[in-house]
Amino acid sequence: MTPAALLEKIRTLAGREDGLFRVHRTHGAVYARARRQFGSWAAAVAAAGQDYERAVTSARRRSIENRRRSQRRARSARRTSGLAAPSR
Repeated sequence: MTPAALLEKIRTLAGREDGLFRVHRTHGAVYARARRQFGSWAAAVAAAGQDYERAVTSARRRSIENRRRSQRRARSARRTSGLAAPSR
């Protein structure tokens, strides 16, 4: 993949509803190639004309939301099954 094609792919991924959230998991080959060609994912995202800090902030927010959602489901499942919450 040429650097220009890679940058276009990053732009396309950034335009999705999920943005660049979890790209390292969903598009591992793109992530790895970007790191090889540009030295880091941040440099590749910046070269694609995207705001890396905004992408990171958005990814962190989504990660926190997903974690909270999972915790709520787990608490709800424990309540409905009669299991006590795990002790800390």
